[in-house]
Amino acid sequence: MSADGPPQSPEPPETREHSKFRRKGPSGAAFAKFWMENPKAIPPSAKLLGCRPLEADPERGFCRAGFDNKPEFRNPMGALQGGFVAAMLDDTMAIGGLFKIGGGYIVPTLEMKVSFVRPAMTSEVFAEGWLVHAGRSIAFLEGRLLDADDKLCATATATAVIREFRRIED
Repeated sequence: MSADGPPQSPEPPETREHSKFRRKGPSGAAFAKFWMENPKAIPPSAKLLGCRPLEADPERGFCRAGFDNKPEFRNPMGALQGGFVAAMLDDTMAIGGLFKIGGGYIVPTLEMKVSFVRPAMTSEVFAEGWLVHAGRSIAFLEGRLLDADDKLCATATATAVIREFRRIED
């Protein structure tokens, strides 16, 4: 991270309010607060990636998280392997979208595109994700991954389906 602090967050486009979604679970603000303050809110897959919540803005549907670039995550060149980049962006974009839509929902990814700009070589990286637009059943998400020097490493877009959250039992 630079001496000036974390990278500036983008200003995502305005999204319409989704009051119909908020009836089924906690508000986006309550979900964001829970995510920021409760380690149990981090899914096991995100914990494996070293996810640390850094910023939650339910008004914008925006999320920022720090992730570890562990030696086990690196390719032979020493950079964060692309599949891990995609997983970090996927998690962050979904959480950012849920901050705007509200808790009680899940947004499984239907399709995702990642553009790799430069290798992420620092031991810590930062992912940001936000909701671009949500309709009745589909959400459009965007995100970016920055290294600890505030350099853009990857961008992503995703289309996700909005579904009511139901825990799958083993």
